[in-house]
Order: sequence, then C-alpha cells, then structure tokens
Amino acid sequence: MFDLIHHSPPVPYTDRVNHRSEILSTLPLVRMLSEEDRERVLSAGHERSLDKGEILFHEGDPAESLCAVVSGRVKLVRYSPKGKELLLHIVPPGASFAEAALFGQGGYPATAEAVEPSVVWCLPRARLVAILRASPETGIAMIGSISAWTRALAGKLEMLTQRRVEERLALYLVNRAGRRELSPGDVVELGQPKHLVAAECGTGPEVLSRTFKHLEDEGIIATGTTTVTVLDPERLADLAEWLGG
Repeated sequence: MFDLIHHSPPVPYTDRVNHRSEILSTLPLVRMLSEEDRERVLSAGHERSLDKGEILFHEGDPAESLCAVVSGRVKLVRYSPKGKELLLHIVPPGASFAEAALFGQGGYPATAEAVEPSVVWCLPRARLVAILRASPETGIAMIGSISAWTRALAGKLEMLTQRRVEERLALYLVNRAGRRELSPGDVVELGQPKHLVAAECGTGPEVLSRTFKHLEDEGIIATGTTTVTVLDPERLADLAEWLGG
C-alpha cells in the first residue's frame, strides 16, 4: 500500500542553529553586545525541548538558569493556597525570563510551564556569573534585561488595577494586531485559547465570554472561534488607550 502521508524533510542542523541565533540575538541581554561577546553568551547556554504542559521549573526551586524561548511559548504562573492559578506572563519566542531570580534570595518566584511544544535556551548561573565578571558590557546588558522585566510587570500591574475588563481585552486585541492602525473588517488572531486570553486579561473565562458579547452588542467586534473581526476600530482604540482619571 502506498504511503499517502507527506513527510517533510528534516530541518538541517545548521539551519536550526541559525534560527536559534537569530531569535536569541534579539534578547536585551545580548542584542547590544559585539558579535564576539554575543556569541560567547549564546554558546554558553544549551537548549531544552518541552512538551505541551511540561514544567521547566517549579516555584521555589533553586534558581539555576536564565532562560529564553526559542520556539513555542512558556507561561509563568503562581498558585494560591487553594490551587488557583495566577498567570503572570506568557513568554513568546525571543524573550527571556528568570534573570532576577538568579541574584536574589530564595528560588524561582513562579512556575514555568510550556503552553505548547517549545524549545527553551538555558544559561546556567555559574556560566553567566563567569561571563559577567569578564565582561562589564554584558553586566550592563544584564541590568537592562532585568529593567525591561520590571517595566513589563509594572505595566501589567497598572492594567490589572486601573482598567476594566473590556479595556484590558481591547488592549490585548490591539497588541495582537501589532498596534497597527486598524480598519473595519480587519481580522485579529487571538493567538491562544480563550482561557489563556482570559488569564492574560486578569479575569476568568466566563467573564471574558460576557465581555466579548458586550463588545459584540456594542458593534465594536465580531467574535469567531480563534479570531476577532474589528467592526469599529476607533472605539476599540479608545478602549485600549483609556488611562483612567
């Protein structure tokens, strides 16, 4: 019997390495370094493949590595004493995490779990410290990387405490669209299941469903299974830009 399944040829090793270097070169830790210093940092780490749902590290584990996503996505979560999940961040390709944990007291402050099959680059703490001692430029870049995380968390806190759910959802959709100027009829990919969209907006799936319906009733969007069609881009932008007061 003929094999009717098309098998794609494997990606050559050199292409995988080039892709990894291209993704990781955007990291705040290395993007401003010289080519020589950048290669020194990137070659000091190693890759780890994760299946969907696989845990990279648990909250409280000893902080042993700085990590960055090469492909896929990793969510950072904390759990309440009753087991309720609080999503802190979803890390996309080309972004790092766990920097500050390497130099503070205690272990990792959150659990890292793969949202989908992912590849993560890990730089062990001992190797990172050796590089920082030998390269002041890398040390400055490290401070910049931690600073970027601080700004991101401050922005998340502002969104969760100062904005209503419909405004959080509008901001999410505008960000998913790449903050381009939207036109009526433009389609925005949600990019992830709606329960994760809800978590990123700091709410529950039921509240998110009601918020989608509210925006639909207002004629601002039309909701599909995995996409949203923008009907009134001006009102969506107004919601996304609201700052309170």
